[in-house]
Amino acid sequence: MIGFVRGKLFQINEDNVLLDCSGIGYIVNIYPALVSELPPVGENIIFYTHLQVLDNEFKLYGFLHNAELNLFKTLLGVSGIGARNALNILGAARPQAFIAAILNQDEKTLTTIPGIGKKTAQRLIFELKDKLGDAFTTAVEPGAPGLGDVIEALEVMGFKRSEIIPVVSDLQKNGRFNGTTEDNIKLVLQILNRR
Repeated sequence: MIGFVRGKLFQINEDNVLLDCSGIGYIVNIYPALVSELPPVGENIIFYTHLQVLDNEFKLYGFLHNAELNLFKTLLGVSGIGARNALNILGAARPQAFIAAILNQDEKTLTTIPGIGKKTAQRLIFELKDKLGDAFTTAVEPGAPGLGDVIEALEVMGFKRSEIIPVVSDLQKNGRFNGTTEDNIKLVLQILNRR
């Protein structure tokens, strides 16, 4: 319903901001770790938003990146995961790291997120492993050259997306996934062939 809001930061709190949009103040709920990424009060900003309609109130959730918003909406579709848990996940892990943990079925990493126990981690993996593989290309670091082509080429070679994504995620995190598409395919292949 409300895809984004653009305005001037009027006030920054631990878990929300007050945004002045042409004289109207919107309370935008955020995850606490996002505070360090915000510009100073008085600066303009755009939040990608999700409006949650409850019985007696409306809540607006804001994110600086569309990938975070998409992951937030996906998490809300998991049984037992509400907005608070979804925000905890986004505050504790970047989308690509969270997706890599899901695709690797890495319960240990998931249980380090506040509010996520073993059973919830198992449910997240079960419900999201198929959904998030396709969503990975929207959640990666900006500027990754030919990422879709790399994944597609490796799938044609017979590798599973669940094998490819964690390798690509690690390479990106370490700044090694930045050559040409052909170089990146060779790099990922070397790692996959060693496993």
